[in-house]
Amino acid sequence: PKQGVKEEPAKPNEVTSAAKAGWLKKSSGKFLSSYKDRYIQLERTVIAVYENEELTTCLEKLDLGNYDICHELKSPFKKKHRLVLIRSPKCGNKVQDVKLQAQTPEEKEAWIKALSEGINKAKNKIFDEVPFIVHLLCFCTPVYHANVLDKNTVKQ
Repeated sequence: PKQGVKEEPAKPNEVTSAAKAGWLKKSSGKFLSSYKDRYIQLERTVIAVYENEELTTCLEKLDLGNYDICHELKSPFKKKHRLVLIRSPKCGNKVQDVKLQAQTPEEKEAWIKALSEGINKAKNKIFDEVPFIVHLLCFCTPVYHANVLDKNTVKQ
């Protein structure tokens, strides 16, 4: 064990708390771009992109709230196992689609599932974090409900 280093103990907690983490190839986003090996860590609704597993150099963080869908990237190269995060139209040109490549078809499917769940969590985040009062007809006491789809449908 290293002595005199105080920041080290926090890092294992970051790794174990990640919903999914692993090596993927990531496109730089340019036309005919190359794919570079990156260590990707998904935590709820954010993807952190690192140079390596040591998590010392975070190259970028991507908020899944800026993306609408994650699906397989159709390619003439069958063995490439690529997936893509499609940006939300509301983000305009500020956010680019993100192309990733897994090592196996199973890993590709696992990442698509995990990233899709992250996108759904990001879309529902506003409703999960803001308690909403719903008055029931039988009771005078307010009830907090976290999953109300349209706050404008309930009149106060």
